[in-house]
Amino acid sequence: MSRRPWSVAVRVGVVVAVYSSYFLLGGGLQGERMPYDAGHYWELAMGFQPRHQSFSLLNFHDPTRGYLAALLQFPALVVRFVTQCSMPTAAKVVGTGWAALLFAFLIPEVWRSFSGRHVSGGRWLLLVLLGFSFWRDYFSFTTTDMPALALLLLALWAISRAGVGWWLVAGLSLAAALNSRPVYLAAVWPVLLLAGWYSQQHKGAAWARWLAWGVGMGVALAPQMAINHRYFNSNSPLVLAQVSSQQTTPLYLKQLTWGTRVLRYDTNLHQRLIYADSAGLAVLRQQGTREYSSYSQFLRIVLQHPLDYCWRYMRHLFNGLDVWQPAPYPLQEYGAARFWVQLLNYSILGLGLSVLALERPARWLNWPRAWALLALGLPCLLAVPTAIETRFLLPLHLLLLATAAFQFSPSRVLRRWRQPSQRLVLLLATVLWLSGCFWLSSTTARTLQPDHGKSLVDD
Repeated sequence: MSRRPWSVAVRVGVVVAVYSSYFLLGGGLQGERMPYDAGHYWELAMGFQPRHQSFSLLNFHDPTRGYLAALLQFPALVVRFVTQCSMPTAAKVVGTGWAALLFAFLIPEVWRSFSGRHVSGGRWLLLVLLGFSFWRDYFSFTTTDMPALALLLLALWAISRAGVGWWLVAGLSLAAALNSRPVYLAAVWPVLLLAGWYSQQHKGAAWARWLAWGVGMGVALAPQMAINHRYFNSNSPLVLAQVSSQQTTPLYLKQLTWGTRVLRYDTNLHQRLIYADSAGLAVLRQQGTREYSSYSQFLRIVLQHPLDYCWRYMRHLFNGLDVWQPAPYPLQEYGAARFWVQLLNYSILGLGLSVLALERPARWLNWPRAWALLALGLPCLLAVPTAIETRFLLPLHLLLLATAAFQFSPSRVLRRWRQPSQRLVLLLATVLWLSGCFWLSSTTARTLQPDHGKSLVDD
């Protein structure tokens, strides 16, 4: 049975059973309230219907986030209103649905669409367990990371369908993804190229598909344009991504400054965890500046210190994939279990990378796969220079997990590396990989700064 693909209904049942059991046994966020950004999204969702007023999308007026980032949390508010449960409980109910959509349908179906291969039940279950190991508690918070990725994957899957209605869905879901997570704006042009490729493959009614795609984008982004015009004197259909309505400095430019000051950023339920970058702070002091005033200044400084920034961003890439706990805000102190989580993570990432490295590109890379990989990878690339958090590289991490779970074959490795000398090289490479990962992680962990109320990202 495990060698055959499982039906979508069976996969949904498995994912719902896994996450429901975990949450019913007390897993995930506990208490009554939502912390930090998760709580802010909850408050923004409540703002659609202020007390004694009717529901309206135009009640939203946040310059940093898109209205759909809050609207996606509204079902959790409905669950809480109907059942009188706590915020975390309501988030878990809705989060289980997102987990089922993501793992039971979107990831295996997107994989099949772009690889031409069905995923066997056993390999799919392995991915579900790996995803549960590293990301399970994200589904108990009202954040946008999982919903936005699901919407982007839905756009990639729908654009590969021939039906006009699916292209409408693709436009709606792509616009919703970039409105929820503005960094997904980088995925638009690869999706456009992918749509152009599929438009040539599908027979007839190309104009109708493109029209449906445009209508979907327009319907999703029109409220944001109206909000920007009403509150911020802007006619842009995109999220303004400003820190506040009074400040005009783009949020991404501030993130580039924070990304020079810190190697990694975490937030537990009690304090911010800042891992300082002493070399980056020294560069800023040498330049006589506290923050970048423009993108041109940032590029000028990068060109003056190319090796420094190259090494910094390689460490950011690693830190973004170095998952320590399966929650956006660590629910408990890092303990002895972190070693085993890291060992599993580094092993799976190594297997995923080895599959990509050992396969000849001509065998697996074609135009539609290239555009899909760019759509998932470019937002991660834009996140690397920022104050990196593991959730920023969620698409890349899940891609490597899926590659390892769906394609790695121990028997094929043993057949390929038959000689004792070859297997010794393989063993040494494995030891070097794991020891190098642990060394990089420990050097970052040692830079943790005490929280004195004002952190390196506040200066």
